[in-house]
Amino acid sequence: MGMDPGGYPSDVESSNYDAGFGDCRAGGPEPTYGDGVVTPHAAFLALPYAKRAVVDNLAKLKANLGAYGPGGFYDAVAVRSGTVAERYLALDQAMIMGALGNELGDGSIHRAFVTPQIERALRPLMAMETFNVPARQGAV
Repeated sequence: MGMDPGGYPSDVESSNYDAGFGDCRAGGPEPTYGDGVVTPHAAFLALPYAKRAVVDNLAKLKANLGAYGPGGFYDAVAVRSGTVAERYLALDQAMIMGALGNELGDGSIHRAFVTPQIERALRPLMAMETFNVPARQGAV
């Protein structure tokens, strides 16, 4: 929804990068493109499909990469360099809470948003996207 139908790279230098509001935004670590960026909230989104793998992945992000701080999981980690974006973003925390709520609530959040009306609205947008990673059969 709102993605460029041709896709976008997340770990390559871009000429349209916008660091934000001049001096008003605190600087973060300088990016090293091609470093392999991961974000813990993405693991949480896989809970319905691979619980054990998600828990193992999150434990490794915490233990091996230092991706967990006093406020929970940080925004992202550049895997190769080990650089941690030590920020807590509302977007990340909302996805984590939503994924946990859905898991603990037996799919209640999923059911609230998976309706025929929403499907009709989203299907034309989804048709533009090409999904090239097959779903794992039997993943629980």
